[in-house]
Amino acid sequence: MEFELSDEQKDVQKAAKEFAQGEFDPELALELDQAGKFPELIWKKAAQLGFIGIHYPEEFGGQGLGFFENLLIIEAFCRVDSGIGSALSTVDLGSEVILKFGSNEQKKQLLPPLSRGERRLGIAFAESEDGRDLTAISTIAEKRKDRYSIHGKKSFVFNASSADSFITLCKESMEGWITLIVEREREGVEVYPIEKMGLRMTSFGDLLFKEVLEPLGNRIGQEGEGKVHVNHYYKARGLKSAAQTLGTAQGAFDRAMQYAKQREQFGRKLSQFQVIRHKLADMAVSVEVARGLIYKAATAYDQDRIDSGFFSITQLEVRRRLITVVDEALQIFGGYGYIAEQAIEHYFRDAWAIGVELGTEEEQKDLIAETLLGPS
Repeated sequence: MEFELSDEQKDVQKAAKEFAQGEFDPELALELDQAGKFPELIWKKAAQLGFIGIHYPEEFGGQGLGFFENLLIIEAFCRVDSGIGSALSTVDLGSEVILKFGSNEQKKQLLPPLSRGERRLGIAFAESEDGRDLTAISTIAEKRKDRYSIHGKKSFVFNASSADSFITLCKESMEGWITLIVEREREGVEVYPIEKMGLRMTSFGDLLFKEVLEPLGNRIGQEGEGKVHVNHYYKARGLKSAAQTLGTAQGAFDRAMQYAKQREQFGRKLSQFQVIRHKLADMAVSVEVARGLIYKAATAYDQDRIDSGFFSITQLEVRRRLITVVDEALQIFGGYGYIAEQAIEHYFRDAWAIGVELGTEEEQKDLIAETLLGPS
């Protein structure tokens, strides 16, 4: 399959790169990372320039481009700074569920404000470490005349403290799993922030629902469709995480190569030592292999023919290569790499957080084996 970008895709990639290079100030990135603050002003500017929701239809505030173009933006942003880029990539988490399954009214209500940088969205699916384990879902939505009454707890929620709405998976007593739009401002919604090692610019935490009332019109799709929504979301989220991975790995490689060209030891540049040259060569190979896998998967996603087995292969291999590349970059920096003032230090922390989003090796191997051999 040919992966030469179209002229339009190259323009999107170039514009995203130039925006990030102009706006992602290294000192600001360090300050935001250490303080655990979201890059509010950069988000607003990115939205004004059309970088948020570029894949939404024009009638809902987007530019009508593909999900592939959205991933090119995420990759370019994370290449310049993994923390800011990742934070911007998560402001509309779950919007793909709205795009595919939401009503026209729900799309009008949510998507334009997301694209304008006026609202943020979060996903409240997980209640255990494995967010895909529907048997662990205990959050209940009880139908009461014209409303649902929601009670339960959600864990590991990105944008927990900042999202205006949450796409929430619930169990309905008779109909199985349903997905609801839950507004953060509703009485009975409680947020419990959690500190994490990486991706510190993105809020994270648990949600507690105590008899939260939402109108029936806030149900996405049909009753009993929750599992379908979960599967669709994790494909879209997996590709976004993969794009974050690619940009982060490329950014770490860029910094390691620049450092190797400048740093001298024993009267020679680091880049003149064979061991460093070989490290950089291996890192370059890893980045290009990851890029090929992600671009192929993104193309399949836009054509609505993504294969579950190949998708798991992509997530598994991309995760491996991300961790390897960033670890090697840190080693090239040596002791300086562990100093907070060096961007590579937060690239290393962010890489492990993104890796968690891509799933464990064991989980992806199980999924790959199942497509090859059938259920065990």
